[in-house]
Amino acid sequence: MSFDQWLLFVALWTAASLPLCPNSFNCIALSAQAGFRRSLWAIAGILIASVGHMTATLLGVAALLAANALLFQAIKLAGAAYLIWMGLSLWRRGGRIEFDDSDRSAATPFAIVRRAVLISLSNPKAVFAYLAVFSQFVEPGGDIAARLLVLVPTSIAVTVLVYGGYCLLGIGIGRLMSSARRQRWFNRTVGAFYVLAGAGLTLSEGKRG
Repeated sequence: MSFDQWLLFVALWTAASLPLCPNSFNCIALSAQAGFRRSLWAIAGILIASVGHMTATLLGVAALLAANALLFQAIKLAGAAYLIWMGLSLWRRGGRIEFDDSDRSAATPFAIVRRAVLISLSNPKAVFAYLAVFSQFVEPGGDIAARLLVLVPTSIAVTVLVYGGYCLLGIGIGRLMSSARRQRWFNRTVGAFYVLAGAGLTLSEGKRG
């Protein structure tokens, strides 16, 4: 792989990772309420899910999902339901994510990683994103292993930098939430985003059907 191709891959992967999504909102909310250092565990969960997406892509699972509309629909609806459940749970609790000083034990690394993995896996379209980008840089008959030795670490590094940036953003937002009212509206905004994201997945599936 030439240096120019590598730079193009970095640009494409960064562009694919930057848009606000449930993962980015999760990192921002965690950093704002549980602290920057704890929010970094969410990045570990995102990376675990990323490895799963990459593995699925390389093993051809993406092609299987594309061919099996019923399987894809089931996975997609399950992911949408999880996002909507998260959003409604936040709203019912007054928008609070119980990671304040009195309940920081609830924000264990395992709990944070698990939630990040579930959020990442809630949208099966991520597999197709990997397939769409990686397929542009892997040539049939070429040295695929050598390409992947470059592409996989690069994609992981970009993912860490992007979501690390969202965790840093959460620090500033956390300082702005000096009152319970501001915190309530911020977290309700996050909850509403989860609901809209889940509803969007459901509606897009309805249009496809």
